[in-house]
Amino acid sequence: MIVWSRGLGKQRLPLELADASLQVEPEQLMMEGTIEPVCWRYAIRLGPDDLRDFLALMANPAVARFLAERPGVLLPFVGRLLRVLPRLVLDIIYQKTFGRFGRTQAAS
Repeated sequence: MIVWSRGLGKQRLPLELADASLQVEPEQLMMEGTIEPVCWRYAIRLGPDDLRDFLALMANPAVARFLAERPGVLLPFVGRLLRVLPRLVLDIIYQKTFGRFGRTQAAS
């Protein structure tokens, strides 16, 4: 990813998301890292609404065409998604079922 701001003039800096650390917090995801060669620390915080909007953007057919034209991007992503999807669905069902009962008992 390339970042740019007016203060940088024409300079663009690489932001290597693969090198970022990811932390899952109760209300958001946080990615942190350093932009080289200037050694600037950055933090990106993504809340549920941000992720929903980003996924909606990624679901655009133009994005799928863009990714399909680049070898080694779309198929590995789909493969990883298919590997984690069954577990994700089970986790969601578990949380919606037993999480709801747990909250009901705690409120009683």
